[in-house]
Amino acid sequence: MFGKKVFNSGLIVLLFCLVLVAGMFSCSNSVSTEVDSSKEEVSLQNLSARASSSTNPKSGVMLQGFNWESASRSNPSTHGKWYNTMLGKASEIKNTFEYVWFPPPSASASTEGYLPTQLNDFNSAYGTESQLKNVISSISPAKAIADIVINHRCGTSDWGDFTNPSWNDNFYSICADDEGFSGSSVMRASSKRGNYDTGEGYSAARDIDHTNWDVQNGIISWMNNKLKGLGFVGWRYDFVKGYSGYYVGKYNADTSAEFSVGEYWPTAGFNPYYSQGWKDELMNWVNQTANGGYKTRVFDFVLKGNLNYAFGYGNESGRWDMARLADSNNIFRQAPAYAVTFVDNHDTGSTQSHWELDPGDLAPAYAYLLTHPGYPCVAWQHYFTGDGNQYKANNSVQGTGYNLRQHIDHLINLRKSMGIGYDSAIEVWKAEQNIYVAKITGTKGSVVVKIGGQNYNPGSGYTDNYSGVNFAIWTSSSSSTGTSTGTTTTSTTVKFTNNMNWSTVYAYFFNSNGTVGASWPGTKMTSLGRNEYNEPIYKITIPNGATHVIFTNGSKQTVDITLSDEEGYYISGTASSGKYNVGTW
Repeated sequence: MFGKKVFNSGLIVLLFCLVLVAGMFSCSNSVSTEVDSSKEEVSLQNLSARASSSTNPKSGVMLQGFNWESASRSNPSTHGKWYNTMLGKASEIKNTFEYVWFPPPSASASTEGYLPTQLNDFNSAYGTESQLKNVISSISPAKAIADIVINHRCGTSDWGDFTNPSWNDNFYSICADDEGFSGSSVMRASSKRGNYDTGEGYSAARDIDHTNWDVQNGIISWMNNKLKGLGFVGWRYDFVKGYSGYYVGKYNADTSAEFSVGEYWPTAGFNPYYSQGWKDELMNWVNQTANGGYKTRVFDFVLKGNLNYAFGYGNESGRWDMARLADSNNIFRQAPAYAVTFVDNHDTGSTQSHWELDPGDLAPAYAYLLTHPGYPCVAWQHYFTGDGNQYKANNSVQGTGYNLRQHIDHLINLRKSMGIGYDSAIEVWKAEQNIYVAKITGTKGSVVVKIGGQNYNPGSGYTDNYSGVNFAIWTSSSSSTGTSTGTTTTSTTVKFTNNMNWSTVYAYFFNSNGTVGASWPGTKMTSLGRNEYNEPIYKITIPNGATHVIFTNGSKQTVDITLSDEEGYYISGTASSGKYNVGTW
């Protein structure tokens, strides 16, 4: 849930959701000495959580698989269930996007799904459980992300009578400062209380006490046994301001989430010239999740604010300011691996029209988003057509022969072909009111992107790729990266996570003709400090001609690794040969 939303009272008639402000709700990742084996085992216990955040395709793009109107499109005589709509788009989704963010899957007191009742009931306004499973299967190899609404919950017939599943006599699972204990005669009469809320209150439903072990175990069981059973591999957490980020990290770690992102929309109004406050608030939450065991991503609302003001939010005069695109006080500049970037979503766009970007600015906004670091998320209504005027996919992109859908496709293909990922390097070349220029370096090449109406020439070495009104892109292929066939033409750098805590780490390089560089055990690697899991990171430059590498402490070693476009490696387990298998990051 993002901002506050006025929901349709005709759809919500259950007494348990009645509070004074119930009309408002938010909708809404030499031979060295070894350590003893017990330390190695402990390190391996944490691999599932860490591996899940490190194996994501760096150039991946996510699709929001619904918008605000999707749930209401449920009349079989006119549209059919939403899951069937998604099913009809499966062939278009599966080959373009890495992840698809699904709407809340459980039964709900609100049509859109953000007032969940029976969590284990997967028949909703979007369709049936069987339809949901069919869609998730049909979009493969794209993977499904579930919208997790666990800050709050509604009862089945009254304010707090949770069923399917129930939790710890229910009232013990509700925060002690929830308004239900004063608004409901049944709750008021009970002496049962949970602990106080660990985040912001939410008046339209009961605030869940995440400090309660029964609640935690119930949520983890639901995610592991139910949602993963449907085919979900990761989570989009709704309204995470409502409870401590620690619990998001815990739930991610305990479910081995492949992908995770939290929706944290700061309450205070956005000031484009003092964005640090929002950035700090978002980063504080991200760091809270790390304390729970799994540092997760967050939607970059600071960048969203920057986009709005760069393009003249609300058509207000005097606010066209491309310099906002160079703002460093956002997540994708401060911690790009943890930034999910977006132009609009179900809350800001669609018929919500809340903080949305003007339709005429969508093309340059996506040109910016899909060529820059972070993990981009494309809005459904910008990619697919529909029966409402909120759909923009058919809008022509000025200065090109493309519509918005084709524009996004071109940019996604460019992103992948250049190897631009969520942590790609960025150099801002120019940032003024009428023009923004930056170079983004991927693993397979680099792009220069110009946003704004002012003319620009990047100079020699760059080829015109694509341009339209208020944007232009140039490309330059890279000669310094390895290829997928295992050949390396020039030197580059690889990194290794020493999650075995070897006292010394060597890299041994070779090709089909034998050793390249130092003889066994290879060259001692250089320390880069520690990652967010407090594991040592090392780097080394690959010698020219090397096609394979082994990481070793002199006695124990990894399997033979074919060099490719991957930048980082970590030990993921032990092969039958006694050599360690590796994962990439």
